[in-house]
Amino acid sequence: MAINVNNTNPLTPALCKLMEACLFLKTTNAKRLATHLNRAPTTIRTEFQRILVIMNVHCRYAALKTAEEKGWLYSEDKQCRNLK
Repeated sequence: MAINVNNTNPLTPALCKLMEACLFLKTTNAKRLATHLNRAPTTIRTEFQRILVIMNVHCRYAALKTAEEKGWLYSEDKQCRNLK
């Protein structure tokens, strides 16, 4: 996996939506997020695994912190703004 040196958002719209849902619900619990996003809990866990690899972090909270600090969440050009 290549390192993202130009600070652009490496997350897909689906992964971005998951991260935004974590902030909205204030949880990283796969069951709660799955219910909210109408996905299976195993899908949520797989997406979190992808996020950790893409962002090169060790836990979900580190991923959220990094994404927030870099401004990758809630940006105007995102397609993943539709939270319930």
